[in-house]
Amino acid sequence: MQITNNASWIVESGGDFIVKPSIYTKPGPNEVVIKSAAVAVNPIDWKIKAFSSKLPFTIPYPFILGYDVAGEIFEVGESVTGFKKGDRVIG
Repeated sequence: MQITNNASWIVESGGDFIVKPSIYTKPGPNEVVIKSAAVAVNPIDWKIKAFSSKLPFTIPYPFILGYDVAGEIFEVGESVTGFKKGDRVIG
């Protein structure tokens, strides 16, 4: 089974949000992968887009945004405790 993954990208400073495929990576030892049911644009996401040229740090373009998610644990890293595949989560 091929795993597909989409992400919200900004490809250049001040550019639009673009939803397009992204490489799927297996979780690290202390990470989980969430199969998204819902996502949101957080204020930090649109502020990075709107003010990227004025930030006190450099954005490495292309850049994936998005940190708010609700869904189901799809895969867990080998050291993860407290979560298992199929758990419903928000973050």
